Amino acid sequence: MAFWSCFGFPLLMLLLVLLAVPVLLLPLYLRCVRRPSSSNRPRVLVLVLGDVGRSPRTQYHAVSLANAGFAVDLVGYPGTLPLPAVRNSPYIQLAHVPAPAKLAAAVGGREGAVRYLVAAVERSLRQMGQLLRLTLFKLPAPEYILIQNPPAIPSLLLGQYLRLALGSKLVIDWHNFGFSIMALNLGARSPIVRIATLYEKSVGRFATAHICVSKAMASELKTRWRVRGSVTTMYDKSPSHFRRLSVAEIHEFATRYSFATAVLTPTTTTTTSSPRPPTRSLLTHIDASGRAQLTPTRPALLVSSTSWTEDEDFGILLDALVEYDQQAEESNAEKRVRDLVLVITGKGPLQAGYVDRIARLKMTRVRILTAWLTAEDYPLLLGAADLGISLHTSSSGVDLPMKIVDMFGCSLPVCAVDYPCLRELVEDGVNGRVFGTAGELCKQLQELLSIDDNACQLAELREGATTFADTRWHDAWMQDVAPLFGVFGGPRR
Repeated sequence: MAFWSCFGFPLLMLLLVLLAVPVLLLPLYLRCVRRPSSSNRPRVLVLVLGDVGRSPRTQYHAVSLANAGFAVDLVGYPGTLPLPAVRNSPYIQLAHVPAPAKLAAAVGGREGAVRYLVAAVERSLRQMGQLLRLTLFKLPAPEYILIQNPPAIPSLLLGQYLRLALGSKLVIDWHNFGFSIMALNLGARSPIVRIATLYEKSVGRFATAHICVSKAMASELKTRWRVRGSVTTMYDKSPSHFRRLSVAEIHEFATRYSFATAVLTPTTTTTTSSPRPPTRSLLTHIDASGRAQLTPTRPALLVSSTSWTEDEDFGILLDALVEYDQQAEESNAEKRVRDLVLVITGKGPLQAGYVDRIARLKMTRVRILTAWLTAEDYPLLLGAADLGISLHTSSSGVDLPMKIVDMFGCSLPVCAVDYPCLRELVEDGVNGRVFGTAGELCKQLQELLSIDDNACQLAELREGATTFADTRWHDAWMQDVAPLFGVFGGPRR
């Protein structure tokens, strides 16, 4: 006991020094012995600690970097099939790391918070070790590192270490703030959230460049966070395969899927396998001349894309649809309102609860379906729809929903829940409508989708959405982001 009282603290300090020395010397060692990439292209490490296939913006970055003359190592979790442009590019290499187990909720007061924090640290250290083995010893040394944030833990810390170890330039693509998402579950005053806030604001300050999804976010980083490095706003833009479908294409898509069940599913026979292709669908029919036409009495097709998370209140939408259904039933024949078919796409933690609630609704003029579509078919659904619905409210107040951008890419106007920086994307009465309550949304649906009055208003909003989509992702990327990677005017040589 006397020994530990005399020598315990010095021994602890010695142990910490012995552990720190190899960590601090490793960067010098790697800079001396690390072999450069075998490719004659400069290399970029693109990291997203999420399902790569469900990270469209990060995939778009990877494709644009490859098109701009870089070799790309795209690191993330396996799961959903990535975009064809990612899978088919000879200059993009996918490297997967296993997705960690989800943390149990922090319950039980202070003791529960401590258990949660210990589990979170343990998981982050394990994940950090996996990522270091991959990035330091298996992948070629990158000239640039592009990291999607959130998640911030341990992505930002890894980026800072690799920046030191490999001499790479670090670019952070800010989609949102990780601590604000954490606060949705734990509360803003939670000690865990406060620690995460301090971590993100400290470790995320330093980078060669910061890319933001809104001007409000860029202002936040520059004025309140005082980040080091250049700050650029790169609005989400959809790629060129997002577009409005022709009537013939709508017919082909609508006959490939069954809208008759609670889940949108492919039909057993398709227009290519059946000897006699279907002549009718939910939305279209083949006329006497053999051409596809929109059916005048068709229901309006609505689409809402979601991650089923706390920052999207589907209760507003469901309440609005119930009110719409009731008023449609009560209205007389002179006020003709269209039946509605709503397709909700996506996966997420709150999905099961809302699906149960949807199943209990009794509506006669409104049908709700859920769907999980391939990357190839999702743009087709948007391109066939009449109106999009966005329920994103932003945990931070400064991010913008990419799902609306996808809809605009298909010339699809949107009704969206209003919040402070939404007007950077949705202009009320120009490319969509904004609402704050279920009653307001119900009224907008009635105004835009009534058989007698909707044509002019909806057409004007569709024109506004089309105008927004005139600039596509790669064009905007070449203008706003390419210079951050030393690319000016064309592919890097």
